[in-house]
Amino acid sequence: MVKFPYRRYSAQRVDIPVSGVSPKAVREYLAGLEQADAFEVEELRRTPVELKLRQIWSLMTAADLLEKSAEREAGVTEVRERWRRLRQALA
Repeated sequence: MVKFPYRRYSAQRVDIPVSGVSPKAVREYLAGLEQADAFEVEELRRTPVELKLRQIWSLMTAADLLEKSAEREAGVTEVRERWRRLRQALA
């Protein structure tokens, strides 16, 4: 098992089972993740607020275009219930 911090998705260390992978390959992979993360952060910093607002508005408008179905609503209700139970358990 290799432990590595990947701060973007978790503040905790993550165990990754590796077999047949050299420590150097793991370090290079993790360095690539760090570079990608740094690039994304910089790209987000450079993006004008107006563009960010247009993008979020487009996403919100696209969500309205999705067909409302009983099956989808049941799935949404189930996911909301799971999140409620998780928040309650972790509170």
